[in-house]
Amino acid sequence: MRTAIIFSALLVMISSTVFASTLDGYDRAKLADENYRLANGDSAMKEAANDPELAAVMKKYLYADIVKQAKINQTERKLIEIVVLTTNQNHKFLSRVAGEALNLGVKPLEIREALYHVAPYIGFPKVFEALDVVNEVFTAHGIKLPLEDQGTTTDTDRFEKGLAFQVGAYGDRINQMRDSTPDYQKHLQDNLSAFCFGDTYTRGTLDYKMREMLTMAVIGTLGTGEPQYKSHVAGTLAAGATKEEVIGIITVMNPYIGFPRTLNALRIANEVFDSMK
Repeated sequence: MRTAIIFSALLVMISSTVFASTLDGYDRAKLADENYRLANGDSAMKEAANDPELAAVMKKYLYADIVKQAKINQTERKLIEIVVLTTNQNHKFLSRVAGEALNLGVKPLEIREALYHVAPYIGFPKVFEALDVVNEVFTAHGIKLPLEDQGTTTDTDRFEKGLAFQVGAYGDRINQMRDSTPDYQKHLQDNLSAFCFGDTYTRGTLDYKMREMLTMAVIGTLGTGEPQYKSHVAGTLAAGATKEEVIGIITVMNPYIGFPRTLNALRIANEVFDSMK
């Protein structure tokens, strides 16, 4: 009873105080309906059948607040959603978001390349399971498979091109790291250069900035690689993204990863911002 009285008193105090909010100035329900319809047509949100309240909260958060707040373009937003859902293995949501992406004009190759790009970070099994889902969506949209090849390296030059890309992007500290690696571990550094950068970063369709954005989103979703996450926040900025776009990536991640990982990602991003002043 005492707790209820205290809570009621706090509500009275809050209601009598005027707070500025970024959520003011737009009709959330109307904007959510408009954006959902653009992406899904007249199809109903399946979650609303049995859980209409939570579905309504999610719809306004995803399709109104996040769309309005994230300062990145539509293609970037959908590709980030796709790799975050792939990382989390949220395949039902992945199917819907892949369909939304196509409906909004994202190219099939862009979607496929986003998935191929994350294999070095989350492993082949998760990517192939996601591809099963996305390829079903492609087939339903009349898209012929397989899509065109986008690789640019061979077995003879993948390491050389990958290392060159790596050093060009992250500087001489890559060579220093390689020099300090014990001989019995050097194969992992070679694999990093050849696979992550040679086989992957040099592929076509997606540019360097988009690939860094996707890498940042995936490592942030994993929530376990702070040094790597910090490096790729810096890499995303170096690839041409603004601080607002970096925060936009974290904003898009938020509904799918929750606030603990979101706030940790934000803390690390702010550390990178501060280090650049």
